[in-house]
Amino acid sequence: MLSLERILLKNGVLQDSDLARAESAVKNYGGQLEDVLLGQGACSEEDILAANAELFGVKTYQQWLAENSLQAITEVTNAYELGKKWWQEQQAFPLAEVDDVIWIATTDIKDNFVQTVLARKTSKTVESVIIVSHELRQLLGLFEDADQHLSLAADAQSLRDLATGAPIIHFVNDIIQRAVDAKASDIHFESYRGVFRVRIRVDGVMHEIDRPGIGMQAAIVSRLKLMANLDISEKRLPQDGRIRTRVSGKDLDIRVATTPGVAGESLVLRLLDSVDGVSSLTELDMFEDHLETTGKLLASSSGIIIVTGPTGSGKTTSLYAFLSELIGDERKIITVEDPVEYQTPGITQIQVHSEIGLSFASVLRSVLRQDPDIILVGEIRDRETAETAVQAALTGHLVLATLHTNDAASAFVRLMDMGVESYLLATSVIGVMAQRLVRKSCIHCKSPDQTGSGQAEALGYVDLEKKWPGLSVDKNYAESEGCPVCLGTGFAGRRSIFEMFAVNETMRHIISTKPEQLSAHLAESGFRSLKEDGMLRAAAGDTTISEVIRVAG
Repeated sequence: MLSLERILLKNGVLQDSDLARAESAVKNYGGQLEDVLLGQGACSEEDILAANAELFGVKTYQQWLAENSLQAITEVTNAYELGKKWWQEQQAFPLAEVDDVIWIATTDIKDNFVQTVLARKTSKTVESVIIVSHELRQLLGLFEDADQHLSLAADAQSLRDLATGAPIIHFVNDIIQRAVDAKASDIHFESYRGVFRVRIRVDGVMHEIDRPGIGMQAAIVSRLKLMANLDISEKRLPQDGRIRTRVSGKDLDIRVATTPGVAGESLVLRLLDSVDGVSSLTELDMFEDHLETTGKLLASSSGIIIVTGPTGSGKTTSLYAFLSELIGDERKIITVEDPVEYQTPGITQIQVHSEIGLSFASVLRSVLRQDPDIILVGEIRDRETAETAVQAALTGHLVLATLHTNDAASAFVRLMDMGVESYLLATSVIGVMAQRLVRKSCIHCKSPDQTGSGQAEALGYVDLEKKWPGLSVDKNYAESEGCPVCLGTGFAGRRSIFEMFAVNETMRHIISTKPEQLSAHLAESGFRSLKEDGMLRAAAGDTTISEVIRVAG
C-alpha cells in the first residue's frame, strides 16, 4: 500500500537514512512525519506536495491553474460570505466555480472541514487542490491582517510559542528552500514603513521573493533567532549566530546577523555550503598568464600571498582553490577563519571566536607553535594579525590571506595603515591578487552583439587581445534577451575577473621606499587591471560590457 514516505522514497527525494532519522524523531518526540521531514531539511514542501497529490489522487495548484483561470479574490470570498479571516484560519483559498463545482486550494489535503462547510452552505460539489504555503500567501495575503496576539508587543514567551508553531516553521523552511533552489548567496529579512519583506541575492543582485506582512515580523525573526541560538528578547543590540540544517538532504551552514532598526529588527542569512562548492585552481577559469603566475606563487615555500576584494567577491573560494593544489601528506596546512566556510579533508581548520578572546591574532600565534607548512588567514583585520602573518612568512611559512582593498596595489598601503613597516612587507609579500564577481551571460538566450566592439572602443579599451597576444580571446561580444532559465535577467551564474602580480626586485624597492608609486609602475609594466580583464571576458562572450562596468567601475 502506498504511503507518503514510500512515494518520497520512490521518487528519489528521500534516502532510507533520512526516513529512519525522521521516524526516530517522531517516535521519541512526537509530531507529524511531514513536519519532521521538513524541519530536518530532508525534503522540501514542494516534494511533499507532489507526493501528497499522488497519494490522494488530486491536482496541485499549478496543475489546476494550467487548466483554469483564477477569479478575483474579492469576487469569490464575497460570494460565500465567509471573509478573508476565515480562509486564513483554515489555510485554504476559494479558487473558482467551474461547471457548478467549487474549487478550493488547501495546504492540508487530508482535512475535509472546508469542503464540508462550503458544501452545506452552497449545496454544490466542492473539490480540493493542494498548494504550498508560499503560493497560498500570494493568493490570500496570508497573515497580512494578523490578529493582535501576533503584534510586535508580544512578550518573549508568546513569541517563542509563535516561533515554534507549524505555520512559521513552514514559512522559514520554505524561504530557505527557495533561496537554495535559486542558488542565492544570502537571504535578507527587511522592514521599513510598515512593510516586512524577504529578498535574496542571486548572482550579486537582489530579488524580492515574499512579503509575509508586518504582523508576522516578530514571529519570523524569533524563529530564526531560536534556530541560531540567539536571545529572542534582545532587540536593541546586533547579534550574530549560526544555523546548521539540512535542505533537500544536503548539509547547509547559515550565518545569521541581526540588526536593530527604527522599524524593527532586520536579519541577513548568509548561505554557506559546508561541504561542496570548493573549486580547483583550473575551475577558477583564469586566463593563461594569470594561471601561470598563480602556479609560480604557490610553488614558493614561504611568503605571503594576498587576495583582496570586498565581501562576497569570491576571495575564500579562490583561497581554497589554491589550497586544493597544495594539499598532500607531505604538508601540514592550518586555516584560521571566521567562519569556516568549506570543511575540507586533510586540513586543520580553526574557527575564530572573538567573544571568548579567540581572535585571529591569538589563534595565529598558537598555530605557529604547531609547525605548519602552510597557513590560511581568513582575513587580516588589525596590526597584530598582520605582523604575526609577516613573521610567519619570514620564518619559512607560506601564508595565504585576504584583505579588504579596492585593488591589488592598495594592499600595501592598507597594511602600512595598520602599522606594518614597509620594508617588512617588501620582503614578506610575494604576490597579490584582486578579484570581483561578474554575472555570466545566459547560454540559453545569448546572441552575438554587433555593437560590442564599438562600445569597448568608446570606453577606451581597444584591441586588448593584442596587448596580451598569448591569451585565447576572440571578439565574440554577446547580449542576452532573457529567458525562463535565467528568470528574464539575461545572466545565469557568476565568474571571477582578476588582476594580479608577483612581487619582483624592482617592486620590492618601490614598496620599501615609495609605495605610492607602485600603481604607476604596474601600469607601465604590462599589468592587466580588473576592468581590462573583465573587458577581455566580455570580448570572449562570457559576460557583457555593461556588467563589467557595473562591477569594476
